[in-house]
Amino acid sequence: MTVPKPALAPADSSLFGQGCAPKAARAHGTDDLPSILAMSLWPWTDIVETAMGGMGDVVRLTAENTVTNLRRLIVPTSPLEIAMEDALLASDALAQDLDRRGFFQPAVREEARVALNALTWWLGSAKPAEQTKEIGLGW
Repeated sequence: MTVPKPALAPADSSLFGQGCAPKAARAHGTDDLPSILAMSLWPWTDIVETAMGGMGDVVRLTAENTVTNLRRLIVPTSPLEIAMEDALLASDALAQDLDRRGFFQPAVREEARVALNALTWWLGSAKPAEQTKEIGLGW
């Protein structure tokens, strides 16, 4: 099965490009994840990358819905739960920042990207839940 690519380009694993200037982190590529997990993450990574002022509720809802879906799909382990909670908290901080008028801190978006990168990494070791296997979505 061919899975469509997300709108985001895979990340350079380094936060620094050539020279000393910091380079913004991008969401890690999801090529190594099972397709169902990759497709589940794409809306969240896309909204973290593109959300603008006043879109805090969209960021929150997308993050919460993605975590709810992931919890149904995988066997929850402590590291995965921690990674999901960390990504939720970072996305909520981004949402709050986006909802403030006239003041945006780029570092907050960066923190959300970093938390999503960690979650993506941990999802690489996720095992499918029984109900996921039963409906034929296991990997």
